[in-house]
Amino acid sequence: MTLVRFGLRLSLRSGREALVRLLLTTVAVAAGVAVLLSVFASYHAFATSNKRPAWEQTQGAVVGTAGDKSAASTAMAELWYFSNDSYQGQTIERLDVAALGPHAPVPPGVSRLPGPGQYYVSPALAVLIRTVPADELGERFPGTEAGTIGDSALTGPTELVIYAGYPPARLSPLENTIVVTRIANGPQTSVWTNYFRYAYGVGALAFMFPILILIGTATRLSAARREQRFAAMRLVGATNRQIGVVAAVDSFVGAVLGSLIGIGGFLLLRPALSDYAIIGAKYFPYTVTPTAWGYIGVLICVPLLSALAAVLALRRVRISPLGVSRRVTPPPPSTWRIAPLVLGIALFAVGLALTTKQSIGTPAYPGLLVVMVGLVTAGPWLTARAAGLFSRLRGTAASLLAARRLTDSPQAAFRSVTGLVLAVFLGTLLAGMMPAINATAATPNATALQNVLLDSFSQDSLGGGAASPAADNGHLDLAQQLQQLEQTRGMSAQAAATLLSELTSRYPDAPVLPIYNAPLKVTGATATGLGRTIVPCAAMTQFPSLGSCPAGASAINTDTSNLMIANPYFSSRPIVTDTTTRSSGDVSGLSLNAILIRPSSPVQLEQVRTFLATHTTASASAAAPETFGEEVQARLNVSNVIQRLFSIAVVLTILIAGCSLAVAVGGGLAERKRPFALLRVSGTGAGTLYRVVLLESVLPLITATIVAAATAYGLAYLAVMKIAPAGTPVPRPSVSYYATVGGGLAASVLVILTVLPILGRITGPENARFE
Repeated sequence: MTLVRFGLRLSLRSGREALVRLLLTTVAVAAGVAVLLSVFASYHAFATSNKRPAWEQTQGAVVGTAGDKSAASTAMAELWYFSNDSYQGQTIERLDVAALGPHAPVPPGVSRLPGPGQYYVSPALAVLIRTVPADELGERFPGTEAGTIGDSALTGPTELVIYAGYPPARLSPLENTIVVTRIANGPQTSVWTNYFRYAYGVGALAFMFPILILIGTATRLSAARREQRFAAMRLVGATNRQIGVVAAVDSFVGAVLGSLIGIGGFLLLRPALSDYAIIGAKYFPYTVTPTAWGYIGVLICVPLLSALAAVLALRRVRISPLGVSRRVTPPPPSTWRIAPLVLGIALFAVGLALTTKQSIGTPAYPGLLVVMVGLVTAGPWLTARAAGLFSRLRGTAASLLAARRLTDSPQAAFRSVTGLVLAVFLGTLLAGMMPAINATAATPNATALQNVLLDSFSQDSLGGGAASPAADNGHLDLAQQLQQLEQTRGMSAQAAATLLSELTSRYPDAPVLPIYNAPLKVTGATATGLGRTIVPCAAMTQFPSLGSCPAGASAINTDTSNLMIANPYFSSRPIVTDTTTRSSGDVSGLSLNAILIRPSSPVQLEQVRTFLATHTTASASAAAPETFGEEVQARLNVSNVIQRLFSIAVVLTILIAGCSLAVAVGGGLAERKRPFALLRVSGTGAGTLYRVVLLESVLPLITATIVAAATAYGLAYLAVMKIAPAGTPVPRPSVSYYATVGGGLAASVLVILTVLPILGRITGPENARFE
């Protein structure tokens, strides 16, 4: 305890220098801890949201098949029809449900199933229904509100969900209705889950390095002065253990104070963090927390790591009491330091080769992490080589002095700019990949169809009485099977005529393009007409981006399957091709496959969507009628989330790295006060010393930045060429990239320039004589 008290006295009451060192250490650690807790809190919110019961993924037997008979006969069954709706680009998850027995399972968030004519809604959707005109939203959900859905069924406070109750007879005719006896309660299995998990990991690692470097740099402030003090203590009889305790206490105090202040800073930032939708949706505020173990881990690990760093820094004192005075230039970094970087690039290339459309590049993540580690390990070697080259190219006094110090201690020189190098790497990787990803989603024709609404149909959506095909039709000949298929492959002709008549009379200023199923024909054992549709030419004139009919044609027989694919890259292609043929304009006996509508305003868009929801029971895919622009935006939202995650990582990395750079430059000036003062006394000008310090800081930054940017661009090029569709443009950084990265580098140079005036004050003649 005596040594602990002595260490506390040295830290708190040994003059202005110790107090400044303690203050800088505390501030640096506080900034790092606040950022670190923010990362932990965001990831905890993401993981909590992702682990909630995924009731949307409930499976069951399709109604009308043999598998639903035994399930429907139990008292623990219900009819389940899950679909998506949409309002102003926001997805509404809709569950239509009908109990088949008194013990039917209840979905999460409610205490009982809604009865016929009742519905439960999420709080956000309840607000929308009450505030939006009924013909734009509320009329889609007939009945009365029975209550709100609890948090256990939602991913966040802004999610739109509704459970609507119906009688079994209402749901059983629908094509996608299933019989459910057990509701899924496992975590969500979205294809993007692992992607976002890896993205969080990459982002956390990206500025975990700068945070640790910042803390280590702060705890090593005035290391040379303290080594001299500890060496003097050794000379009067102090042991290695006693010196280690005193040094550990000195660093431990600043780290503890910084951790506590950092926790307080995080708690102040937490409300803003809760309101920010990092991955496109807001989290519940109570999930945005690093948990108790996160706080405990920070309070324990950060001070212990700081104390350990301080003890390890005393290796020269441990040699002998005179070890500090015998300063020997360490050996230069070996070429093996670039091995992790080369290995990481190779692993990334192999991971890309193993990538599939389902894995979305995840096999390449290990290589990406190794590349980041490789940039850190290769930095000192690059710094030493650049310093040697620079000294040969420029023979000025400032360049020679700067190169000598860089070659003597390239590890210390590079350590202060590590965070900025990683920020440049992430920023370049993002800038190289995002424009290519966005280009594949937003093609020119998709933009032309931006305000066009698409709705496709399955069986007779107005209840025309079409019978479902037999479950086992193996005994039927081809003509009979096609006849059954004809009855179910779209809206019946009579129902279609009624729908189109009412739609055009209600919204005369909204052009409509009906797409009819081509009639099926059997010639021997061959069927023709499957996948073909009939499109009236008169209506096509309102949609010029889809092409134009041959001269004199009243209708065309073509393949419109690209329009039905939920991918703007395909659906924006013209439907008039070389295989398009003329067709009769008589569509009175044809079933309706889909319709395209161009509403005149956003309000009319929602009114049309509500009209379709109330006049047709279901679409072929249980998906809501959406505009092509909404589909493009949905795909862009994914890339925007990725861009947001990387941008946050880059900005935070630059922030932390800037603090680390300022601490490192300031601490280096304080440690070299005597050598600089002696140089001034011997005739070296202040301008020369300014250039020495500037070159010592800028040269490692420029060298590693060039390597990091080139590596990241190469990886982005490989990724785009592998994952993106053929014809995707070569990666080209946008203006925002140059603004972000250039701004970060300019800010770094500005930090160095703001610290340089200290050099003039500490190199006066009065500082030339001290020990």
